[in-house]
Amino acid sequence: MRRHRIRGLGILGVAVATAALAGCATMSKEACLQGDWAGVGFKDGEAGRPQSRLDEHAKACAKTGVVPQAAPYFAARDQGLKLYCTQDRGFSEGRFGNAYAGVCPQGPERGFLVGYADGQLVHAAVSRLSQAESDRSSADARAEKRDREARGVEDELKNPKLNEEQTRELRDRLNRLRSERRQAVEDGRRAEWAARDAEREVDDLRHRFGPRYGGW
Repeated sequence: MRRHRIRGLGILGVAVATAALAGCATMSKEACLQGDWAGVGFKDGEAGRPQSRLDEHAKACAKTGVVPQAAPYFAARDQGLKLYCTQDRGFSEGRFGNAYAGVCPQGPERGFLVGYADGQLVHAAVSRLSQAESDRSSADARAEKRDREARGVEDELKNPKLNEEQTRELRDRLNRLRSERRQAVEDGRRAEWAARDAEREVDDLRHRFGPRYGGW
């Protein structure tokens, strides 16, 4: 079961990463002129960037007339990939919701993708918790606002100079505000339940993965 999920992650990650990395700026004019292609290659490998990154560097350096040196770049990139293509790094990349560009060699990739899948579970759980907390906060604020507005209408209804039509309009508005407040309270209650479920899930994952990946 684990093997099937990992293969799917690899295919999906390549597609996502290609779109995500395509538009990134790469090198400054100063970096192009410095020409430390081994250093650039190592950093790109350590960051898990695809081979096509060198083409982007070439475009960035075209105006300076500098042509990238492929041999030192790729040799150093391979060394950088050794730091990237580990299970611990895979977990970190997945936990932070980063894309995987399919750059690891077949052997190290197996461990990387195990960690990446584990990290994605954490990322999804933490995202659900954050969303539930945001929903709860929003619902509470909405309920408080409707409560204030309803109390304001109640004060207006105490005005003895109101005619029948004005009184009816205010009562309709008050009923609407009370209904909206009840709905906001219910939304807040559901968000609270969702937050509790997500907290339990995050705690379970922390106990499950903590011994392998350390605290997070």
